[in-house]
Amino acid sequence: MEWSKTKTIFILAFLILDLYLAYSFYEMRSDSIVEPMVETTTEEDLQLAGITYSKLPESQEKGFYITAKSKEFTAEEIAKLKDQSQRSTIGESSITTLYMDLDKPFPLPDVNAEVKADQFVKNNVLYGELYHYWYSDEKSNTMIYIQEYKDNKIFQELDEHIAMVILNLNEKNEIVSYNQSMLEDIKEVQEKEVTVSPLEAIGVLYTKNLLQMNSKIVEVDYGYYTNIPLSNQQILAPTWHLIVETNQGERKDYYVNALAGEVLQSSEKSIRSE
Repeated sequence: MEWSKTKTIFILAFLILDLYLAYSFYEMRSDSIVEPMVETTTEEDLQLAGITYSKLPESQEKGFYITAKSKEFTAEEIAKLKDQSQRSTIGESSITTLYMDLDKPFPLPDVNAEVKADQFVKNNVLYGELYHYWYSDEKSNTMIYIQEYKDNKIFQELDEHIAMVILNLNEKNEIVSYNQSMLEDIKEVQEKEVTVSPLEAIGVLYTKNLLQMNSKIVEVDYGYYTNIPLSNQQILAPTWHLIVETNQGERKDYYVNALAGEVLQSSEKSIRSE
């Protein structure tokens, strides 16, 4: 009788021990399982940061680098320009930038001034059909036109323009002079490669911490850009140009290489009207 009770106690004890060991094993196994990291998409990251953008342009299926040469304007070409005169360029062996003064100011209307300015550029500037309106700079009272290649803009800075027409206005909103530079012998020098999408270009700026919280992407455009303009020969990369407006109202320009997915350059334009 005593042995029967003792055996029962041992069986119960071993059963309790088995339950304890099983529970301990389950706890250890649960602790060793690492929860998988949930990867967020670029859209989700931007949404969490309050960064907004409107409809983005279509992705470019293929992109390529281009080379070009700075055009040297000839005396014969300049002589074709009527009712305007070239400023003195004494000491220059070649003329890659024209500085032209109008004999008579060319008036622009208060409304739709861009349409009238387009007519002026096409009719009064050498190879004017190659240039397209980019933006107006209220601070310097100028209108900026840039050259295009296959309907894609050649982006550049004002102080180092390589393919640009700058219309200078007076206080009466009249064109009084302009500066012109131009690229020629444009060639595609590399096999076409798949480009990053506009959204991926925004993602590049985000991962580089270049986008402030609650910023707005106000413009995204595709073209070509070099952050190291040379005196004669240019090498330009396929580029996404992004204009970002901070929540303080400040606007910044960013250029992202559309093949390498890297930031080429950034600059600030505090006053810019489209």
